[in-house]
Amino acid sequence: MSTCTKCDRKEAIYMRPYSGEKFCGRCFCKSIEEKVRATISKYEMLKHDDKIIIGVSGGKDSVTLLHILTKIERDFP
Repeated sequence: MSTCTKCDRKEAIYMRPYSGEKFCGRCFCKSIEEKVRATISKYEMLKHDDKIIIGVSGGKDSVTLLHILTKIERDFP
């Protein structure tokens, strides 16, 4: 496989089909985090003192959502 197009250091493990970007694991996670952060900001999804509930089933999707929102919560509003 080829090298990550973001950091240009590690081996790429994922290629984004619509853009052709290639990511190592770390850069892929950062990319998803940035997309979530940008979407929340763009659509003003969180306001000051908002409370959110996340249903966690234990599956990969809900655990990933919980992880990402926990990491970025301090940045909003």
